[in-house]
Amino acid sequence: MTLFHFLTGPKWTQMRPEESRELTARLEKAALLLLKLDIYRKPDDLARRFGLPLPVVRYWWRNVEDQTKEAIPDRDLTPKQAKMIRKASQVLDSWEKVKRYRPECGAKLSNGKRCKMSVVIRQPEGWDMGALADRCRMHGGASRRVRKKKVDKDDE
Repeated sequence: MTLFHFLTGPKWTQMRPEESRELTARLEKAALLLLKLDIYRKPDDLARRFGLPLPVVRYWWRNVEDQTKEAIPDRDLTPKQAKMIRKASQVLDSWEKVKRYRPECGAKLSNGKRCKMSVVIRQPEGWDMGALADRCRMHGGASRRVRKKKVDKDDE
C-alpha cells in the first residue's frame, strides 16, 4: 500500500509497523539527499521547513558516513537532479499530511466500540521503530515499552 493510497483510501485503516518504518526510511532518504545537495545548509533549516522533529533530522545527518556537500548552482542542475530534488521535496511535504491525517487507534473500548483517536507520533528516540505508533496516547502509543502481539500455540 502506497502512502497515497493510505492517505486517500475510503476508510482509515491502521498503519502497520512496517509501513511506518518504510515511511520513516523514505523521509530519511529524502532529507539526506536535500542536505547533501546543499539545498538546505543545516539540518535545522530542513526540519523547520518541513515540520520534522529537530533531533531526528540532526540524528540522521550525524550518522551519515560521508557528510560532504556538493553545492550545485541551479543553472547547472541536470534534469535528473532537478527531478530528484522535486521528488524528495514532495516526500517531505507529505509528512504534513501524515501528521494531520493519522489513522485511528482502533483499541477496543469497554462499551464494545473502537477508539477513534488518531495514533501518536513517536518521540525522536523511537523513530527507528517508525514515525507513527500503532495506538493513541490513551492506549499506549506514547509508552516506552514495545507491545507484543499474542501468538496462538497453533500458529507455531
